[in-house]
Amino acid sequence: MSSKVGRHLWRTSGVHLDPDAWDRLPDRFGLGPGREVETRELLDGLRRAVEAELSERQRRIFEAIVLNGVPLDVLTIELDTNRNAIYKTLFDARRKLRAALVANGLMDR
Repeated sequence: MSSKVGRHLWRTSGVHLDPDAWDRLPDRFGLGPGREVETRELLDGLRRAVEAELSERQRRIFEAIVLNGVPLDVLTIELDTNRNAIYKTLFDARRKLRAALVANGLMDR
């Protein structure tokens, strides 16, 4: 059933990645203005790490799920893959991003 719904959503609206999603990220995670400088610094470092450290596929999956909230089932249909492959790709991407943030002093181990 969920694959039928996902297929329908993909055919009718498609997956659109929003370039302004980075700017809305602090609001989505409830990071208030009291930590604005820290938050902006962390997000800038994360954006640089996404661009520098991730493969094209990892970047596409990370941006679709984390930034744009694309449902997993819709993404599996678009990429012609399965949920486990998406999970593994996202797991590897998060590991790379965490290592980059730690290396740049933006996150503790």
